[in-house]
Amino acid sequence: MEDAPVSLASLARKRLYSVDSQEMKSSIVDALAASRKRRRDEEEEEELEQVFFIIVSVVTMLLGALTWYHDKYFFKEPARNLELERQSFLNRLYRGTETDCIEQLRVSKKAFFKLCRILQEKGQLVKTKNVPIDEVVAMFLHILAHNLKYRVVHFSYCRSMETISRQFKNVLHAIMKVSKEYLKFHEYNLEGSVENKWRWFKNSIGALDGIHILVTVSTEDRPRYRNRKCDISTNVLGVCGPDLRFIYVLPGWEGSAGDSQVLRDALHRQNCLHIPNGKYFLVDAGYTNGPGFLAPYRGTRYHLNEWIGNTPQNYKELFNLHHASARNLIERSFGVLKKR
Repeated sequence: MEDAPVSLASLARKRLYSVDSQEMKSSIVDALAASRKRRRDEEEEEELEQVFFIIVSVVTMLLGALTWYHDKYFFKEPARNLELERQSFLNRLYRGTETDCIEQLRVSKKAFFKLCRILQEKGQLVKTKNVPIDEVVAMFLHILAHNLKYRVVHFSYCRSMETISRQFKNVLHAIMKVSKEYLKFHEYNLEGSVENKWRWFKNSIGALDGIHILVTVSTEDRPRYRNRKCDISTNVLGVCGPDLRFIYVLPGWEGSAGDSQVLRDALHRQNCLHIPNGKYFLVDAGYTNGPGFLAPYRGTRYHLNEWIGNTPQNYKELFNLHHASARNLIERSFGVLKKR
């Protein structure tokens, strides 16, 4: 009889433990269900956000396409009559007032039309299907008179830049053909200080040198055109006589090319620099002394600014002084050309 209460207490504890275990299992199950439900809700929200993003992107693309289509096919800029604009401009240019023609083309209307006729008859300038001769000549004179860029001419003449470049070269070739007939040089006689400079070089016919002119080239070509001063330039060979008149010019070489390399090309190309037998040009120390070219003594004072306050001490310095005084004419020729 004494064991009954103990058994009842034990059964009560077991019953209570069983109830607590069931409640714990129930709470765990509820927590797992709530977690799964929350995860499903989050996944559904993410899917909704993705669908919303896709819908917004598609709508934005459609609106952009519709806007482009509307601007291109429904809302057009007013059509331009390029032919009418071009003719109006050309009529004002060389069929308008005499003052406008002289200011824009640097020639009178009478001289302009006479030049067109000469270039057509003697220079073999041919009229094309779309561009008349008077227009290309006006374009040529306009560019030279005001140093215009092709983009500016493209806007005024309503022509493509390719057409402008091609027609400019055509007129230039025609000008070169008639230049020998219409371009006459006056006779030049050496006298005074000029004659005194050249009397030391009886068989010399002039001087030559290279000059670097800054240019703009594409990025991939810049290394070839970078000279020793790190400028982007082209090396141009110039040859002139004692009268400061250019005899020969060779442009186009890269700035990285040496003067001797450019001169070597000038002597072997089809339109080469011709040197008569027994004659020679004065050159600086950057060129090789040889037949047709007379260079100064190297390692000896040479440039004119080095002689300020100094007098020659030996025959080499005396020769270099006379050589520099005479060869300076090529520097003066380049200086005159740069001021134009």
